[in-house]
Amino acid sequence: MNDTDQVEKTAQSQKDDDDFAARQADPRSSDSLIPMLAAGIALTVVGMGVAVAFS
Repeated sequence: MNDTDQVEKTAQSQKDDDDFAARQADPRSSDSLIPMLAAGIALTVVGMGVAVAFS
């Protein structure tokens, strides 16, 4: 692998990282919807458990 290939590979890697960060920051992105859904379900279940414990 020569220097040009290495530079292109590094540039593409940086672009991929930037694209991933941009998608993660977008709340409507499919990459952030699944973790948000899982967190919402987990918090709902925990909240219901706390409510039952205090009733």
